[in-house]
Amino acid sequence: MATESSISDTYGPLLTTTLKRVLDSGALHDNIFNNDVLLQWLRGGNRVKTVDGGERMRVGIMDSKNTTAKWYADYESLDVTAQSGMTSAFYTWKQGSTSVSVNGRELRSNKGKARITNLQQEKISQAAASLVDIVATGAFSDGTGTGSKQMTGLAAMIEDVPGTTVGAYAGIPVGNTAWQNQAATSVGAAAVNLLPKLRTVYNDCKQGKGGANSSPDMFITTQSIHESFEALMYPQVRYQPNPSSGADAGIEKLKFKGADVVWDDYCTSGVVYVLNSNHITMFVHSDANFSMAEGGFQKPINQDALVTQIFFQGNLSTDNRRKQGKLKAIT
Repeated sequence: MATESSISDTYGPLLTTTLKRVLDSGALHDNIFNNDVLLQWLRGGNRVKTVDGGERMRVGIMDSKNTTAKWYADYESLDVTAQSGMTSAFYTWKQGSTSVSVNGRELRSNKGKARITNLQQEKISQAAASLVDIVATGAFSDGTGTGSKQMTGLAAMIEDVPGTTVGAYAGIPVGNTAWQNQAATSVGAAAVNLLPKLRTVYNDCKQGKGGANSSPDMFITTQSIHESFEALMYPQVRYQPNPSSGADAGIEKLKFKGADVVWDDYCTSGVVYVLNSNHITMFVHSDANFSMAEGGFQKPINQDALVTQIFFQGNLSTDNRRKQGKLKAIT
């Protein structure tokens, strides 16, 4: 019979192996990203990028044209003027974690491999729900939560009033007009103003060259605004059929100007985000991609329990704020 001093030896390897199997299979990752609409959308279309190091993430930004492009004839001299026109946005790493713990009473009350495995599956499901909550909340946040340890999400990327935030976003001054998003700040009654304002912000985000890649492909909002939008569009409302598999499986998509219109429980009240997926990436560190702590389950010196952590390290980024937009104060 296991004693308190031996639960680490008796149960630790089984718990560690079981959790490692779940993590290696991708089941926890699927559970996290498939339980929130924005996270699910980010995961689709290669919007989540795994990187293996660096103090911060660098994203190249083109902020002006190459002026040497010209027509010429025969032996005419060509322009070889040195060009800049490129700058860099830098995104810092943000770290999140959750603990998975099983106390001695639970372990001794669930003797046998099958019971221990079932108990741990319940603990893993609880941990996954907690991770969904902090990552999804962070993806919509302005990054100031928990003493600015939170992910710098959509609220930071897409300002209410472009260019008014003090300082910089991703290291680039917000006063730089090439680095400002689009916005409609006081929309008011959805029944009157939502569609025309939505159309304007969509077109503002589409400005510039780039063909299909320049157009927003996602409107994400709250349930109440989504229902208002659906009522305005009825009876010409159109849904994209649900795919049978893949990252977007299960999301019913209302369409507007070819872009998906969806709602997310974590979206800020009164807001519609207008997003272009070609210019949004979630960076995730390969060593903290919902990864278990080194050594697996360990026994704290002062507790009758076994504990490990699951780590996330990443951040949300854009390489073109002008292609992103927001409607605010919708009633």
